[in-house]
Amino acid sequence: MADVDPDTLLEWLQMGQGDERDMQLIALEQLCMLLLMSDNVDRCFETCPPRTFLPALCKIFLDESAPDNVLEVTARAITYYLDVSAECTRRIVGVDGAIKALCNRLVVVELNNRTSRDLAEQCVKVLELICTRESGAVFEAGGLNCVLTSTAVPGEQLGVRACGDLSSL
Repeated sequence: MADVDPDTLLEWLQMGQGDERDMQLIALEQLCMLLLMSDNVDRCFETCPPRTFLPALCKIFLDESAPDNVLEVTARAITYYLDVSAECTRRIVGVDGAIKALCNRLVVVELNNRTSRDLAEQCVKVLELICTRESGAVFEAGGLNCVLTSTAVPGEQLGVRACGDLSSL
């Protein structure tokens, strides 16, 4: 992973049409591995700074044509950033429409489709982490209603823990 060129990674993250989607997915998986396996957060953030990578990740969520498998890995990368730094929350909130886009994905989730369900679970995790630091942004984007809607399906437990976190709004 030390051989990953951050500029190339960022360029690939910003692709998103046709065959470029494959490059985007590869970049997302590389970024996730880099963030997950890093033993030095400062060095990792120097290589893949949140100020440039988080807006690129948020823009993937703003792309309505992005498939669920790409969005699930994108949400996972965002989760990894949020897990290691509270400062990352403001970078996500600062991208116009990003929180709303995350919430909208919960509304259209297909719980009988594994990839869609995985995406919904990652979105709930992201919203939960954001909510602990910027609950107002989640509330204003309709996060509480979206999580409640996605958990209202009989027999499904998606996001039940997050409802407790979001209920503090």
